[in-house]
Amino acid sequence: MSKFKAASLSRANLISITGAGQNDYSGQKAIGPVHKGGLSNTHVSSSSGQYDGGDRVIGFPNGYEIDGDLLFTVGWGDGFAVRRLNNDGSMTRIFQDNNFLYRDTSSTYNHLQSIAIDTTNKLGVVMTYNVDGYTTFDYSGCLNGGSTFVKDARPTHSNPQRFIGGAGSSGLNISSAGLYYTSGLVAAGEWIYVGEYDNRHARRVCRRSLNSGTEQILGNSSGTGDLKSGTATIDRSGYRHWLFYDEINDRVIYAAYYNSNFIVVEDASTASPKLVWCDLGDTGVGDDGYEQGFFCPDPVNTPNRFWIGCNTKAVDVDITPCMSGSAPTVHNQVSFNDSNNIAFTDALLRFGTKYQKTSGTPMDKLPSYPNHIPIHGDRGWAQMGGFLDTDNNKVHSFRRRDSLTEDTSTGGRGSSYRSDYGSGAVLMSSANGTKYWVQMGYGADGHSFKIWEENDKPRELIGNWEGVWGTFTLENSANIDQVFVTNTFNLHTPSGCTATIYVSNNNGSSWETYDKDSETSHVFSTTGNQLRVKLVCTGHPDKAPYYTGYNGDMVVSFQSLHAAAKDSNIKFKVNRKRLRH
Repeated sequence: MSKFKAASLSRANLISITGAGQNDYSGQKAIGPVHKGGLSNTHVSSSSGQYDGGDRVIGFPNGYEIDGDLLFTVGWGDGFAVRRLNNDGSMTRIFQDNNFLYRDTSSTYNHLQSIAIDTTNKLGVVMTYNVDGYTTFDYSGCLNGGSTFVKDARPTHSNPQRFIGGAGSSGLNISSAGLYYTSGLVAAGEWIYVGEYDNRHARRVCRRSLNSGTEQILGNSSGTGDLKSGTATIDRSGYRHWLFYDEINDRVIYAAYYNSNFIVVEDASTASPKLVWCDLGDTGVGDDGYEQGFFCPDPVNTPNRFWIGCNTKAVDVDITPCMSGSAPTVHNQVSFNDSNNIAFTDALLRFGTKYQKTSGTPMDKLPSYPNHIPIHGDRGWAQMGGFLDTDNNKVHSFRRRDSLTEDTSTGGRGSSYRSDYGSGAVLMSSANGTKYWVQMGYGADGHSFKIWEENDKPRELIGNWEGVWGTFTLENSANIDQVFVTNTFNLHTPSGCTATIYVSNNNGSSWETYDKDSETSHVFSTTGNQLRVKLVCTGHPDKAPYYTGYNGDMVVSFQSLHAAAKDSNIKFKVNRKRLRH
């Protein structure tokens, strides 16, 4: 009689892994590529001295700003700081204030998530979502190696906590910014756009010039004001806004968490911006923006085609129909709550990039792979980041670095960087043009600055990877003649990549290819009693195969066979009998 057994390709049975990691945290089963940059191949890794303060960067995408070699950061619990990136890749702290935010006539606050700077006039502003108040500053004295930073005095008008509606005549009271830990400030030229946490400017877009003090309210409460000619009335009242600025096309993405979708502000830096209403609710993908993200793969040639966050998913849209009053066209959707992929139910998942350009600095896209869409940590989920697989409309991300076995050797990378809240590493230049990647975040390995040299390419994937599982045996060390691998439906292969399963019954001395796309088991051509399974994947720095889901590990079933069952030369005959009635 043949002997039969089954075993999981679990982390407990993992023998080796190269270029990748495997986790089994809180029901998630994931195997996939890791990034080239880790904690051991950084150029700088520090949270002390020059790197202390303003380092708990929780805001996305505008928890930091960059102007040349100057880095401005706001931290959740440690205030605000300005640093200079030196030519050798180190940083010098120019200014830091734990309690930078003015709240009212006397108090201050230190939990910040939104910053925006006017790089023309060298002015900036800081706000947060959970208390009222703002602080402005002048950093012109920090240019060209200078160190004079001016924190403006507390506002003296009758409503000093109001950024919009304080000294101005807009009639609105805008005194907080953003959604939870997602930033609600963005700069377009000298104009600072703000989206408030509370519901006080539905169907309207607020902006202020720090240079002149001018406040403007674009649109009106009926949704008919300042619209681009031919576009639809804004007919939903959204609030708790998150904002992006597309510097290539001079437009602000003004999106709402509740009761709305997004407004595109065209010509955002000019004196005459126009609003374009993009109603995803009319497309059937939901009318809320729970997930925060924006990514335009080709902002020059196809600016109207981009990815944006909505209800529990990212959607690939074309807003060309919105220019004539219709709903956007939805081309693809990637769910963030899918047991066959990822189920990030407690996170407001972050994805995309702060900057849309594909060359120069500052830039947070991958220079050689402008279609790579990164995801980022939120509420302790997706701590190590990941990517949207736009070929299969899936996501690869490890939920946490806990319960993870990973390659720590390749490129001297060490363990993967992780943060509970984060954004992607950003490429910035020092005064002499030397470029470095700078990573910031909040929680875990956040609360610090990680800096890599440009050529380290820390956020590129190790595209080629493999894992080996075993060694599995039968009772009494019986020969293993037949093998069948199941539960492979969560193994996804992006275009231009390959994923091949190999099996060995002689403990890896020789390998035979297993056809994972067939429903037929594999019969070994060799004799052996020690089974190993190997998954070999070829990929690229922007995408690679991965196994991600909540339906268990892959499983290998194996058995020995009678000699007759293995001999193809033996003819089997089945005698026919008539059944008696």
